[in-house]
Amino acid sequence: MVTFIIRRLILLVPVMFLVGLVTFVLMRAAPGSPWDTNAERRQVDEITQKRLNTYYGLDKPMWRQFVGYMIGDFNEKGEFVCGFMCGRMGPSYRQRGRQVENILFDAPEDGSFWESKFGYSARLGGLALAIAVVVGIPLGVISALRQNTLADYISMFIATSGVSLPNIVLGIFFIIIFASWLGWVDVAPKNWDQIGVWVLPAVVLSFGTLAFTTRLTR
Repeated sequence: MVTFIIRRLILLVPVMFLVGLVTFVLMRAAPGSPWDTNAERRQVDEITQKRLNTYYGLDKPMWRQFVGYMIGDFNEKGEFVCGFMCGRMGPSYRQRGRQVENILFDAPEDGSFWESKFGYSARLGGLALAIAVVVGIPLGVISALRQNTLADYISMFIATSGVSLPNIVLGIFFIIIFASWLGWVDVAPKNWDQIGVWVLPAVVLSFGTLAFTTRLTR
């Protein structure tokens, strides 16, 4: 088990590198992106565009931009600045003056890490995984022990629905039924301090994994 985990962690490095490379190439090819060199599609004047390119390092060769972001590069003072592998994700294009890692991982004032954007996502993902395992494995076991019975048909219907329905479609159905018709939950909760507001998003997020777990267990 330990060897399997170590092997997976080692394989994570080339996978992250490949995903970063594909994303980088697609962003360069997308019209209207910060890397767009077509003057007709620019929304700012040439001088401003040049300053932005210099500030964000977009005036460097493509290979250096990619290597600098993933691994690191030397700044104007000749100092090496580590990149993504050290947790530095670069400046935000939306929130001027802020780094992406600060937006993701910094919690509000007097708040804990779990109240950051990444913290909320991690909690939601963990809850969804727990639901998928706790519900999916028993459903698969029941379905296997009672094959070709009503319990088997219901379990396989749930599993097939989970594989077939995208989360975005399932989420809309759940909002209409449980929030609009029944009024059990709020469509847009004001805060996430109560466990009840986590249930619906966690169930929707877990449905695909739950379905896969059920089928695999059976």
